[in-house]
Amino acid sequence: MASVNFWFEFASPYSMISALRLLRALTGRINPNPEAQGLPSCQLPDLSDVSIVYRPILLPALFAASGQTMLPGVQVPAKGKYMFHDVHRTLSLLGCPGFPARPHTNWPPNTVLAGRMAWMLAQGPSYVCALNSSGEPSAKLEQGAQVLAEFVWRVFEAEFIGGEDIGSPKVLERLWNVYVAKADIGSEMPNGERAVELANTSVVKNGYRDNTQAAIACKLFGAPSFTTDDGDMYWGNDHLLEAMAHHKVCSLLDQPLGYCTKSAPSPKI
Repeated sequence: MASVNFWFEFASPYSMISALRLLRALTGRINPNPEAQGLPSCQLPDLSDVSIVYRPILLPALFAASGQTMLPGVQVPAKGKYMFHDVHRTLSLLGCPGFPARPHTNWPPNTVLAGRMAWMLAQGPSYVCALNSSGEPSAKLEQGAQVLAEFVWRVFEAEFIGGEDIGSPKVLERLWNVYVAKADIGSEMPNGERAVELANTSVVKNGYRDNTQAAIACKLFGAPSFTTDDGDMYWGNDHLLEAMAHHKVCSLLDQPLGYCTKSAPSPKI
């Protein structure tokens, strides 16, 4: 089975669209707007022979390494205005209304804690339980992937649609309690308060930091980005389908593969 790394940042509106499309593909949910299902921006990827590796990163560090100074939508006001209009339009077509027409006053938020919690969960339920010293491995790996996808989406939803401060531990504790701690994944997961504590341990801090460094080593410069087993890279939500089908069509490409260094492996769910 091919694997594709999904590099995302919770401050990135386009990462939010990719997170929703991947969640629906993983859980079998369909677009409630059948008229829009044929549009490229609304199509769901075929994940029948692809394993998605969720890789949350910290964009400011990525921007600094690639010579960028700030979010493009902040640096160029007209681009930021269009970006929010475009994402609002796409999410509406996907049957997810409520995305703001302009940034909330607290955007971009502090995404470090949310990124750490997502990274921790992306290592798998068994990893989280080991951190929590429960010692019981998960027996339901597929559900674990779905729980991760759900949690990531709900953080985006709380931030952009709910206008909540995802830098607040209380917000993330609530989301974790609802979408992770209560999920049936064969393991007794820690509650939200404990998950925040674990996300602030040195092992998780280092893991999240190293994940961002791996993105820099892959020569990534924005989010969402997708990297493949053979070291190729696709940037942007508009290339989601191509990234997921890369393993099927790479033999047709007449250019040398390997845009980026093959990313350091991350435990898969």
